[in-house]
Amino acid sequence: MTMKSAGEEQVNIVDERLYLGRGFADDERPGIVERFTPLEKRLRSHPLSSVDLLLNVKNRDRAEQKVTLECRLAGADPLVATSGEEDMTSALNEVRDDLVQQLDKLKTKRDPRQDRHQQRRP
Repeated sequence: MTMKSAGEEQVNIVDERLYLGRGFADDERPGIVERFTPLEKRLRSHPLSSVDLLLNVKNRDRAEQKVTLECRLAGADPLVATSGEEDMTSALNEVRDDLVQQLDKLKTKRDPRQDRHQQRRP
């Protein structure tokens, strides 16, 4: 699936690279992809083939429900976001927001301008 932006066609990275693991049905995919749209901006700097997203839920619809969103990027340690929220919508929002923060942190860490700034310090 593609997204149009400023007259060009762009690949929807989340739609292309999100794998629904245990506990999720295929008919839930469109809503999850839409909910995870904020990840697009952060993943766009990585080649499509180097991005893998895996979403799982354990003990769905029970008090001990656990949602896990794993992001694998070539050349980086896996990023893992988890939520123990009982409400699925809240759990999906929580793992999305956590992964956004982790991706932002990873970008800051890798940003060459950040490295130059640190090298100037005595």
